[in-house]
Amino acid sequence: MIYLVFFFGMYALKLLLRMHWITALVLTVFGLMMLPRHRRLFREMNRQKARFTEAVEYLDTLLYAFAKEEKIDQALENVEAALIGQVRTVVHEAVEHLHMTYDDTDVMRESLRIVEQRYPCVRIVTVHDFIVHVENYGGRIERAISLLLSDKKRWESRILLAIKDRSKMFSDIVMSIAASILICGIILYLPVMDMDISKNIVCQILTAVMVMLDDLILLKAQKMMAPDWLRMEVQRDPNEKKRMEDYKNYNAKKELGLSVLLSVPCFVGAAAAICLGKQWLMLLASALAILMLNQHRIGHRLARRNLVRSIKRAFPNWLMDIVLLLQSENVQMSIRKSLEQAPAVLGAELRLLNERLEMEPESAEPYHVFLQEFEIPEVHAAMSMLFSISMGHSSQVDRQIGDLIDRNLEMLDAAEKEHLANLGSGMYLLFLAPVLTASFKLVVDMAVFMLSFIAGVGI
Repeated sequence: MIYLVFFFGMYALKLLLRMHWITALVLTVFGLMMLPRHRRLFREMNRQKARFTEAVEYLDTLLYAFAKEEKIDQALENVEAALIGQVRTVVHEAVEHLHMTYDDTDVMRESLRIVEQRYPCVRIVTVHDFIVHVENYGGRIERAISLLLSDKKRWESRILLAIKDRSKMFSDIVMSIAASILICGIILYLPVMDMDISKNIVCQILTAVMVMLDDLILLKAQKMMAPDWLRMEVQRDPNEKKRMEDYKNYNAKKELGLSVLLSVPCFVGAAAAICLGKQWLMLLASALAILMLNQHRIGHRLARRNLVRSIKRAFPNWLMDIVLLLQSENVQMSIRKSLEQAPAVLGAELRLLNERLEMEPESAEPYHVFLQEFEIPEVHAAMSMLFSISMGHSSQVDRQIGDLIDRNLEMLDAAEKEHLANLGSGMYLLFLAPVLTASFKLVVDMAVFMLSFIAGVGI
């Protein structure tokens, strides 16, 4: 059926764009080569949506089952009984591994890792770490389960909204391609002096190139419709640690010396331009000299801006670990245990915070100076709340932790919405791309028409 639709579409294109049979044959062969890739991406899009749905169902079922049983093995058995499809097969493998392994390995963690390998998702790992921690050390789980369910719900809503937005943009891209091809075809049918420029070889070549480019644009759009939604969370940059170290080790005097050295040739060039009377060259060299003289300040400010962006993305994830650990630990111990899996951009500051708390466990100063130089209000507010929790009375702790949870969910939601928006912004460029290809063809068609007209009237 799909090949019947394909050949019908090619015939319609041939008529619309007045293609020569050789051009139509070339595009038909090209289309037959590309068709399997389009079909594969369509299947991949549906597969990734199904995997996301399965992961959401698994998280929901696991959290409710663990809240009821408070035992990993019993919770996994309940999950296996409740789910259907591929995810049930994966959970069955995990349950079998849990029951049939008798060596000295961490059987619970290894069993859960089977699910993590098939469904690589930060939230699944977080939930697994939490239930293993509770299994080993105990603690209150009601608030933590509620937090994880709320976070899961927000994550699900964000991804579903992203899928909806991309689907709409994909439809707009298809319409953009169709409209651009239609306009190019209509131009060829305008009754202007009975001239037919479609037979010109340049027009035929451009027609083939335009259709091929539009097909590649459509292919790229399909790829953006089929990402791994389970990996769409904010990814940790492996260079964040080095960028933070470079920022901390910034030496203003040394960098100023380098800036002066870089600006000297520019000032010399500006002086030479003045002597030669080249005003524009003098202005350009002077502007470049000023830029080189201040490059260290500009670079430092850009580095700070990038680090602030990274901190705003990483801090809510670290705070999530803290809130989960607070169900069984105090604030200081939670901070210490969080160091193992802390984001790289926060690692050095968190270790420094831990050292200060060991020396002054009841002081507010370590909390207040944490990332103070970056002046991020959300971070300072959360750290002040952590200090209040560490010093609060039992009657206020629950309310304070609840406020901390709400603040963290809002920060995490904002960071990941921005991340998803940035990832999807490329589709807008794809929406504009068919306009560019069609515009270039129209310009060339008009040029061919003018040349034919001039040749026809003997000018």
